[in-house]
Amino acid sequence: MKISLGIHVGHDRGACIIKDGEVIAALANERIDRIKHSQSLKIPFETIDILLQYCHINIDDVNVIGLSGVAFEGIKMYEWYKKEFFDYYNCSYIPFHLIRHHDAHAYAAYYSSGLSESLVFVFDGGGDFLSSKQESETIYIGKNGKVTEIDRRLQNMAVRHMKDEINHVFPLMPEYVQNLEMSLARKYAQITRLLGFGFGQEGKTMGLASYGAPMLDFSDLNYKDLCYSLTYKDIIKELYIMQQKEGKDFREYIYEEQENIASTVQNYIEHAVISIISNYTQKYNIKDVCLSGGLFLNCLTNHKILEKCNLDHVFFLPSSGDDGQALGCAYYAYIKQFGYDSPFKIQLPYLGVSYTEEEIKTALDNKGMKYTQYSDTALAAVMAEYISQNRIVAFHRGRTEIGPRALCHRSILANPTNPAMKDILNNRVKHREPFRPFAPSVIEEEQYQYFDLLQDSPYMLLATTVKPEYRENLASITHVDGTARVQSVSEESEPFIHMFLLELKKKTGFPVVLNTSFNVAGQPIVESPDDAIDTFLLNDIDILVIGNYVVTK
Repeated sequence: MKISLGIHVGHDRGACIIKDGEVIAALANERIDRIKHSQSLKIPFETIDILLQYCHINIDDVNVIGLSGVAFEGIKMYEWYKKEFFDYYNCSYIPFHLIRHHDAHAYAAYYSSGLSESLVFVFDGGGDFLSSKQESETIYIGKNGKVTEIDRRLQNMAVRHMKDEINHVFPLMPEYVQNLEMSLARKYAQITRLLGFGFGQEGKTMGLASYGAPMLDFSDLNYKDLCYSLTYKDIIKELYIMQQKEGKDFREYIYEEQENIASTVQNYIEHAVISIISNYTQKYNIKDVCLSGGLFLNCLTNHKILEKCNLDHVFFLPSSGDDGQALGCAYYAYIKQFGYDSPFKIQLPYLGVSYTEEEIKTALDNKGMKYTQYSDTALAAVMAEYISQNRIVAFHRGRTEIGPRALCHRSILANPTNPAMKDILNNRVKHREPFRPFAPSVIEEEQYQYFDLLQDSPYMLLATTVKPEYRENLASITHVDGTARVQSVSEESEPFIHMFLLELKKKTGFPVVLNTSFNVAGQPIVESPDDAIDTFLLNDIDILVIGNYVVTK
């Protein structure tokens, strides 16, 4: 056997295992420790042990290890983590590699894509240290199984923490901070902080942006390479000048204009990213691209890339944030140890842990739950009936999805044809801001009938317009700007959900379901049967489907 183990520490830490050229398991630690983003510099041993046990692998079976973090520098990190790993397992020596942050992103995207040749764009908040600066944006060429860096941009580190007002409130920003360089993704995070949102809440800014209009004109922006300057004062200084002209209190002005401010940074990012990708793909005459790094969780920008960049194919990794780092580390370590002779196999996106019917039944019995067991065919029909009756169904089945999107294995499902369902879900279960949209899942073969997609959207990473003739009927998944963040479901990748959606079509007329993550605000998506039962009991959800068991309230 040829086995590599990938590990990531920092925020969104996790683990991944590749065996004989196939990615067989990957899991984010937040699903296990129940702490959103699971931020720690400690190796996630509990998650590693769960994956080893799930895959029936002993630590002595592992041939090579790769590890990444964020803001790492030099050999001292390597020695620290090597010692931590071998002290824990007390096993014989296994080759151990430290992988640069952006390299791990690039490897994760390119080797998962199945593409022979592509440009790989890695845009995130920040990576590792190179001299006194930090990785910002990096571009690679992947060709015939080899990944080569071709360009990079570096940035300055934030002073103290980005949450500190000196980093995002212009009147409080020291001149030194104003002139520091920052990444595109960090600019988006900076404005997110300015709007009052927290770490990892850039999705709120994206949802809010659809309600506003840009306050600045970026139509002439054209970044021909990575030599552009983007500083801490950019955009927020212009906002400060506007506020001064109106004579309003700064914080009052930000609150009153929050929708337009969100739209402004969204518009800036779209123009910046599109210009970079367009210019590099033209320069290298390559029309297939892979995208990785947290910035590419921005599904509005992602579909604009398809619309504007004249590409043949774009691969979006479902775990393009740091929860995909362990995957890139596993690829890197495997190639380092065994070389590369054929494309890796990977069955995206369901690479986490599943639970047996016996384990599920035991969990239900231990909680004193009353339940009914169904066959797959009967279960699909029962679920469709409940949802057509506007019941809220929590769904837990199969292996965990990788990435931050719930892709119908750990989801809350509801009727997309009920125009009140968005408010019902927010008031009863999700308790989140009313401006945030809910997403649809649709059978693959009809995704283009209802949505203006330019390529398949299996991972809920593309937001495109709902066709006008369906917006009234699919009101609860249509955002204020007419868009929806689509997940397409193929019969091959998820036969049960596909069957269920066809059953739902018989009831509602549409093979579409409203799909939101099985969690409540501030918590990670549920992982185990116990997590699912506890969340069901503590919230106003009507039905719990767990495996082939149905629990009603």
